[in-house]
Formats: sequence, structure tokens, C-alpha cells
Amino acid sequence: MHYFLLGSSVMALIYLSAEEKVHVFQKPRFVGVKTGRTVTMYCVPSNPTLSIHVEWYKGQTYKNQLKNSHKIKITEKSDKVNASITIKKVEIEDNGTYFCKLNSTHGPGTELQVSRYSDPKTILRRSRVKDVIIFLQAILLISCIVVPLVQIYKLEQKEDVIYEEPEDDHIYEGLEVERCGGADLYEDITAYARDTEAAWEVEPADQE
Repeated sequence: MHYFLLGSSVMALIYLSAEEKVHVFQKPRFVGVKTGRTVTMYCVPSNPTLSIHVEWYKGQTYKNQLKNSHKIKITEKSDKVNASITIKKVEIEDNGTYFCKLNSTHGPGTELQVSRYSDPKTILRRSRVKDVIIFLQAILLISCIVVPLVQIYKLEQKEDVIYEEPEDDHIYEGLEVERCGGADLYEDITAYARDTEAAWEVEPADQE
């Protein structure tokens, strides 16, 4: 009889310990929203018939326990609803991983990622500003290419004018060049040269 009671007690303890071992799931595992939205995360036990007390923490250190406030609402598990936490008007500071704790078992965590809300009008305005900047950059680039080419062309034109031979009359050695009707006339001027070597005549002294 004693052995039967002892065996029954052991089996009861094993059954109770098996019941208390609960697996915890969190849904969803990731949430990505814009600032100002409301987010709800759920904590679901593997055995929905157990009486469970829920706690919520932010971060894996489990030191920052979350409580009910004007921004946070914690809902205990009941026959109709699962345990959950609701965060109103989320901000960038709410980024992080949230863990639930059912009795002594922790959940795997839900990551919350909050990004800033962008007004469509602001996005359109920024897009137009970018287009204007790109257009101005294109004009500057074209100017940097065209202006040096124009300057080089002008310099080449000036050099052609400087090195052009003048059409003035000129004299070659032994020839005088004249122009008549656009044609050059060459006159030989060597005929005008005279022989300056003449004999000297000496008168005798007795003729005086």
C-alpha cells in the first residue's frame, strides 16, 4: 500500500512538472512601422489551458521591465485573448527587441524597427531640388568643355593673322620691284653703274 501511494505521488509530481513546462511563442517576430503608429505584439503559450502571468521586457538583459502607462498597455491572457503588449505612437527611441515572460519561461523576442515618417510633398520637393542641381551641374560641365575650345579657336585665328606676309613693295639685291596692276615688274639697275677707275693726267712742270 505504501509503495502504491509513493508511486502515485511520484507520477503526480511528474505530471505537474510536465504541465508547468510551457513553450512560449511571440507573434510577430518582426515589426517595421513609421513613427506615430500603434504596434501590438502577442505572447502565446504552447498550453492555452494553463493559468499564466505575463511580463514584458525590452532588451535581452530583462532588466527593463515594461509597465502599463499612457503609452503602453499590457493585456493578460484570458480564455478569449492571448497576452499582448500595445505601444501607442511609436518613436525612434522605441526601436529594440521586446521579450515576454510567461511564469518563468521567456519568449524568443519580437524586434521592433521604427523609421521616420516622410511627407510625400516633402519627398517631391526634394526630388525637384535634386533635378535642378543635376541640371546646373550639367550646364557647368558643358561650359568647362566649350569655353576652352572657343578660346583655343580664337588663339589660332590670331596666330594666322600675325604670321600672314604683308603685301608691301620690297627690293631684292640688284632688282627694284615695282607693281603694276597687281603684277611685279623687275628692272635691272646694274646698267646704271659706272666705272669709276679713270686714268689720271699729269701736266709737266715746264709748261707753266
